[in-house]
Amino acid sequence: PVAAMIDVQRLQKIEVLADEVLRTQEDLLTFDRQRNGRREALGCFRRKELNLQSTHWVATEGQFLRLPGTTTRSWLQRRQEETDADVAEARLRIKAQTQALLKENPKVTELHPRVCDFLLQEQKPKQEQAEDYTDQHAAKAAAEVRETKRKNNVLDYSRFDNIAGDDDSDSEG
Repeated sequence: PVAAMIDVQRLQKIEVLADEVLRTQEDLLTFDRQRNGRREALGCFRRKELNLQSTHWVATEGQFLRLPGTTTRSWLQRRQEETDADVAEARLRIKAQTQALLKENPKVTELHPRVCDFLLQEQKPKQEQAEDYTDQHAAKAAAEVRETKRKNNVLDYSRFDNIAGDDDSDSEG
């Protein structure tokens, strides 16, 4: 009977960790909805469907505001950048929460532990990825240039092929 006892504190901790993961997922969905709405509005400005010289109604946080077009666009862009930062922070938070949940209860998923580690590892920011790509691309281009120079620099001994043939005919006769 002792081995069959359930560790209530451990189960409560797992439940709290799982709840945190679910709440963060809900936050990510909310951020995604907000970003999509702002993306559509910014697209209207970009396609010139909305005039920057006129005023526009904006619904935000339970309020309706009438703002000039330039102010509306800059406000939307600023809010979009803030939401992007919130999404990045929430993604890091959900990864940490999921790692804590998997550490407490590894059987919560059917995935191999290394797959979970791979999926939950932090990614480099896009700027670092772009820098790595350009560095790799530059190194590859430099290697190609070196290879073409090396090929052009190779000594061509083909003009000496007939010399050996001439010596052989002299020694025979």
